Amino acid sequence: MSDCFMTYSPDPAYKAQPEKEEKPSHLRLIMVALATCALVAGAGFHYAGSNTGNPTAPLAGGSADQNGSTAQPRPGVQFSLIAPDKAAEALAMTSFSEKEKADILAGVKRRELRLVAMPIFDATGAGGTVTVACGTMHQTVLLQPKPTVLILPITVSGNVDIIPSSDPGAVGIGSGVVTMFGPQALPIMHQGDTLGLTVIAQ
Repeated sequence: MSDCFMTYSPDPAYKAQPEKEEKPSHLRLIMVALATCALVAGAGFHYAGSNTGNPTAPLAGGSADQNGSTAQPRPGVQFSLIAPDKAAEALAMTSFSEKEKADILAGVKRRELRLVAMPIFDATGAGGTVTVACGTMHQTVLLQPKPTVLILPITVSGNVDIIPSSDPGAVGIGSGVVTMFGPQALPIMHQGDTLGLTVIAQ
């Protein structure tokens, strides 16, 4: 198994430190406000109903700016970059067709594409199957507590859609990804939902 297909375990839950001051200072209030804004911004993932159709994107994921019809910007999520000399080994473990693998590898060799590792996992315990679409490429994965690493071909950044491919039921499908900053749960998806984000190679 390639090194780029390592699995990740979510970090232990953060334990808040007890407050040492009964009355917070003005600086503390400012820092709390900034942290709150950052959390809200990071949680603002974009949903689009499946009846609106998937945004058009070029081969192997295009820049987020190419989809001018999207009403809301897609948040950026950073994943680990796979070294070009490991590209063939990484692609060999994917579900892409032989033609897709050859096209992607050629793009990597021309330095037109990059490969990133996207670990995706079941964040709620409800299970389910999702399809991850990157440009014209599609990969279907069964969500499990242990992350499954998908290989995504992008330029510098690329639009990625996560779509339920099994019946979400009443509770929905809750996926999560392991970013450069640690595990991150994504919003619950129900029937007809599409979760869009911009993947950034880092």
